Amino acid sequence: MQTLGLSSETQRSDGRLKSLLWPTVENAWDVDYLGQQGMWICTLVAVASLLQTLLTGNPLIIGIGVLAALFYLMGGMGVRQGSWPAAAMVCAVYGLEVMAQAAQLQFPNIFRIAITLVLLSNLRATFLASEWRPAAEDEDRPTRFNETLADKFVDQMPAKCWPALQIPFIILGVLMLIFALLGLGLIFANRFGLLPHK
Repeated sequence: MQTLGLSSETQRSDGRLKSLLWPTVENAWDVDYLGQQGMWICTLVAVASLLQTLLTGNPLIIGIGVLAALFYLMGGMGVRQGSWPAAAMVCAVYGLEVMAQAAQLQFPNIFRIAITLVLLSNLRATFLASEWRPAAEDEDRPTRFNETLADKFVDQMPAKCWPALQIPFIILGVLMLIFALLGLGLIFANRFGLLPHK
């Protein structure tokens, strides 16, 4: 595939670590790779969120975890399609969760801090990718494959599902932001003795 010029690996500007932490966008392969990377990052956050809530055994918390996992997965599809508002909403909701944990004087583990930083970088990458324009209309672009299960998940599913999921994602995201802000406000109010005690 590299001989035919079909491999995106040889045409990207950054290595894997740099594209994860401080990516640059110089060509269509960078845009495509950052979209794929963003989809996988959001999927990882969705799975971690779901597993964390499943371990509680509480049906209400598990239900909230399922909604959160769906939110992160839909956000990943938006990131794959170049929607920086989707990346911003995912980053904001996850960041508020980490802040709520810190406000309860439970220091977030290194994994959650690393994910927050990666989501911030993902937001920057998605914004840069959404602003990139090719030098010419007929410029060579990477192909979205449909061969493996991973190809179907990261290349095909977002293109088919994201147009229909944008509105539900925004509604769910706004609700999650409101509840996260309310929860954070209640934590601070309780911490500073602003809530009445029974």
